[in-house]
Amino acid sequence: MSKRVATLGAIGMGALAAAMAQPVFAQPAQSGAGEGIQDIVVTARRTEESLQTTPIAVTALTPEALATAKVENVVDLQRTAPGLVIGRGSAGGDGIVFVAIRGQGNLQPILANDPAVATYIDGIYIPRPSTGMTDIQDVQRLEVLRGPQGTLFGRNTTGGAINIVTNDPDDQLSGAFKAEFGNYSTLGAQANINVPLADGLAIRLSGAMTDRDGYGYNLATKRDVADNNSKFLRGKIKYEGDSWDLTLSGDWNRQTNHGQQIALWAFNPAIIPAAFQPGLTAGLLTKDRWWGNTVTGTSIPATIGSLTPEAQALYGVKPFNTLEVYGFSATLNFELNDLNFKSITGYRHSMNYGQNDTDGTAVPLLATFAGSSSYYISQEFQLSGNITDSLSFITGAYAGKESGDEFSRSQIFGGLIRDSNADVTNKTFGLFAQAYYELTSTLRAVGGFRYTWDTRNSVLHNAQVYGLPYNVAVAGTPTGINCTVNPTEPVTATTCNQEQNAKFNYPAWNLGVDWQASDNLFIYAATRGAAKAGGWNLRAGGLPAFSPEKVKDVEAGLKVDLFDRRLRFNTAVFHTWKDDNQAIVNSFVTGIGVTQYIQNNGKVRIWGMENEITAVPWEGMTLSVNGSLQNGKYVKGSFSEIQVVAGSGCTNSAGVANGCVVDLSGLPLLQLPKKQLNISATQKIPVGGGTLAVTGAYSYVGGQHFDAVRAADQASAATKAAYDTENRLGFVPGYGIFNGRIAFQLDDPNVEVAVYGRNITNNKYLLRRFPDLYRSLGIAAAYVGQPATYGVETTFKF
Repeated sequence: MSKRVATLGAIGMGALAAAMAQPVFAQPAQSGAGEGIQDIVVTARRTEESLQTTPIAVTALTPEALATAKVENVVDLQRTAPGLVIGRGSAGGDGIVFVAIRGQGNLQPILANDPAVATYIDGIYIPRPSTGMTDIQDVQRLEVLRGPQGTLFGRNTTGGAINIVTNDPDDQLSGAFKAEFGNYSTLGAQANINVPLADGLAIRLSGAMTDRDGYGYNLATKRDVADNNSKFLRGKIKYEGDSWDLTLSGDWNRQTNHGQQIALWAFNPAIIPAAFQPGLTAGLLTKDRWWGNTVTGTSIPATIGSLTPEAQALYGVKPFNTLEVYGFSATLNFELNDLNFKSITGYRHSMNYGQNDTDGTAVPLLATFAGSSSYYISQEFQLSGNITDSLSFITGAYAGKESGDEFSRSQIFGGLIRDSNADVTNKTFGLFAQAYYELTSTLRAVGGFRYTWDTRNSVLHNAQVYGLPYNVAVAGTPTGINCTVNPTEPVTATTCNQEQNAKFNYPAWNLGVDWQASDNLFIYAATRGAAKAGGWNLRAGGLPAFSPEKVKDVEAGLKVDLFDRRLRFNTAVFHTWKDDNQAIVNSFVTGIGVTQYIQNNGKVRIWGMENEITAVPWEGMTLSVNGSLQNGKYVKGSFSEIQVVAGSGCTNSAGVANGCVVDLSGLPLLQLPKKQLNISATQKIPVGGGTLAVTGAYSYVGGQHFDAVRAADQASAATKAAYDTENRLGFVPGYGIFNGRIAFQLDDPNVEVAVYGRNITNNKYLLRRFPDLYRSLGIAAAYVGQPATYGVETTFKF
């Protein structure tokens, strides 16, 4: 056992001993007492209960905590919760974020592949991770749930869930206005207002606008990059009757920018043509121009004259990104004697579209247009109540349908643009039930079960040249024509279809017990099972569907308040088993060649500990510390791929000539930092007619692998050296950043003026590296983090 684990275990045992010394009583809901730590009500189990009596590892953030930590979108949550990491940087548009909890993530969250961590807004499942970049405004609280969430929430998720609860309309006239100004010409404005309309009827409106110059600068085109222009609106109307209430909601968010902050980290001279190498050398990322690049987008070849006007318009385009999401929902609550009925109806639309110059330089090596557009309709019914004084339950049904299209159009070495695109329809239906039984006044058991049925249909329409008829002759394709899929119907000039249909069904379950050992100590243990839905590889036609990956875990935790609620210590330990792992592999596929795709391959084990400490050591001071230690590995011999090694004489079950089976089970797991730490301290001081609050915060995330490879034993020494280099580049070193905020809050009028700084030390760190040194392109791209930012905010509330 390491010293760190032993130390954390000693802290937990000390807290347990101190809390056990207190008398044992059933703990009522509390709203805080004196100067102690305030309680928070959460809905992590789809019902309202105290954070400190919820038998699950969950981080709950109040509006004050979100404002103090300067959380503006889901990406910022990495600085607030243990075990949560959020990656940025995509080969296409930057509307997608890569969220992982406890090593459960998804680096290819396409339409036919669900995220491992789900996002919910007011109970509505958000299927596309592009919503992670949307604004967080007028929020009542935000919850980060860690571990499998299979039984109660709308979708099975193996990693966890982000549950965003926005403010409902109420019967009080109130409002808030906020203005912001900062470096990089940041201008922002937010407003919300709540208006009672009649007895039981109220409306709430909120909106925000942000405009900011780019964190990066293009040295070749003199354009800003990584800038942001965002507009946001939400409206909610609620009616409360005698035994029922209805809430209608709608929201819209649109963001645009001039491209990602990407640069070239390295290139392979053995692959890159000599004519391109001087331009790549000139565009390499250096410390003295960390936030600069030389990207130019698509180039204009001389052979585009035969293409359609729509296709020709894609040449000579500079990088950009557009993200637009909107949705509507209706939530009905109805009391039926001792039972409660709830209906949640949702509609979500998501569109992200952008171009990324993947080599990060002026050389026309690779530029990619990528994006997707989809809508999702969902309906959930819940019935809950008490059967006896000791037995309560929640049960229901969930149905959802997502339809949309996804595309990736790439220009390689300045040639004509290739096209991969697909139409996708995903359907899901589930039945669930969970019961709670009080064995004694302080001991409770829980059991839950869900069964899910999924249908995954897709139609591929891939072309070697975008803008040419599908049925014209094109050299070098598997079919000999421009259509590059395995057609399931005759190919015409406008028709190139490969239909792919699959169905999956799988269970999820939850068993646990919790004990209110004293007024101040809550202990729980649970085991859960869940699955991440199966799907299709949209960019590599002819491959079979991948099945759901299955996860089960055990988790134990304690939640304790000590010293008259001046110290709170919550901890959880877990061990996760994952089978049928949806792994990204690079293999030879007959008729396609070497390609990257997802397959069920590998058994994974992940384990760790998460701690959250909140303390009020003296009047006005709040200290928060949270962190995680975690690790994991593949089960030996369970994860492999096929590599073609010329002259090796290898044989394999797939019948690929010279195809060598390579054991990958020794590779590290992706997006699994072994260490995380977040520290925040706020001191409030009464000053005149108000309060001065000074906050300092430090956030550290350990090193992460975003790519991991292994060469076949039969490969040449040069190939093995290239693989070793790629492994080094696929690892992103850990980094820490300092943030701060100083705010003065007037008592009357209710006005706050605050100055803030993020990454105050201007630390130069990486978000992700995308290495492709040996496979095809011979480059490694780097996505860098934000520089130091600072500004002033003024907020008025009434």
